[in-house]
Amino acid sequence: MALRSGVLRAAARSHVRRGGFGSPRDHEPLWIENWNKDHRAGRDSLDWFFRAFNSTGIYEVFLKSSPRFYGFMVGGGIVGGYYWSRTWD
Repeated sequence: MALRSGVLRAAARSHVRRGGFGSPRDHEPLWIENWNKDHRAGRDSLDWFFRAFNSTGIYEVFLKSSPRFYGFMVGGGIVGGYYWSRTWD
């Protein structure tokens, strides 16, 4: 009975947290939200490159933070380090 009443007291003290510092539901400051709304799609001089890069799907497959990303970075570092070393030999 004492355990049950302790659990009930803890449940009564707790509350649902909505927002707050560091919450994913928090809004960014207004200047950041306005800056994020101003994207340069279609106006940038390298727009052709960004469209081609996005159509390859390289970011979704390799460059997101995932185990595949870390494998890609480690493998790229090994291969890149090898060839960097070979250029100086």
